[in-house]
Amino acid sequence: MDIRVFKTFIAVANLRHFGHAAETLYITPAAVSARIKQLEEHYRAQLIVRDKSNLRLTAEGEALLPFAQQLVEQLTESEHHLKQVNKQKPTINIAATPNVWDAFLSSRIQPLVKGLKEFVVGTEISVREAIQRKIAEKSLDIGLLTDPIKDEEFECELIGHFTLALVGTKPTLNNNDEGYVFVDWGLTFQKEHATYHKLTPSFKTTTAKIAQEFIDTNGGFAYLPMESVSDNVAAGKYHLIETELQIQRPIYCVTRAGNGHLFNLEVIKQALDASSL
Repeated sequence: MDIRVFKTFIAVANLRHFGHAAETLYITPAAVSARIKQLEEHYRAQLIVRDKSNLRLTAEGEALLPFAQQLVEQLTESEHHLKQVNKQKPTINIAATPNVWDAFLSSRIQPLVKGLKEFVVGTEISVREAIQRKIAEKSLDIGLLTDPIKDEEFECELIGHFTLALVGTKPTLNNNDEGYVFVDWGLTFQKEHATYHKLTPSFKTTTAKIAQEFIDTNGGFAYLPMESVSDNVAAGKYHLIETELQIQRPIYCVTRAGNGHLFNLEVIKQALDASSL
């Protein structure tokens, strides 16, 4: 039996929707239906009952679900072990949101690769929702986010911080000033920003580099990583502006619950430690 059939069954059981399962698996709803039918024919039992407004597992489906999950997990672990036996480095895939990449991860790639020399390190930039989905699907091992994912399916560990600075090409910022660039530094930052600022942004972005390029060209203000603006502040190109916002932002390492044994998180934390730079 193709393992993809069991993965499809698990996705349908979790999402209770054929269309949503198809989206997460990057296949068509027809393919989802065909795989479920194949599984039902194999076990000679109806596993799922669905109508226009509801989808549920039958008693047989509920009984099969934990075995399907165990089978998929064991197969994933066996793939890791076989790669090690064959002396092939397993891949560890790490994703960060655009803001975490700019403020934190991009300057730490070298120590990260060095600290994880037994792995082939893969990195990508992605939005929070995609990172969460890929970790759940096991196509991504680690996500780096500024806000934890509050879900039992995930484990979140605080591994570090980075510091933001409100900087501008002028020494003061007023609510009616033009040229303010809003950089999305996560859900907590958005709430605090709404509390302390009544600014109307001229421009919004998820990446600090784009914001910095914008104010370099047009003038203006933005919350940017202190690491990336310190030289410009020292040279007088940027001005530091006082703010009541909490400017130290956390970095959370997010993994799928129960998968931490596949890689040493302590090594990753040490590699990403700001003091190692």
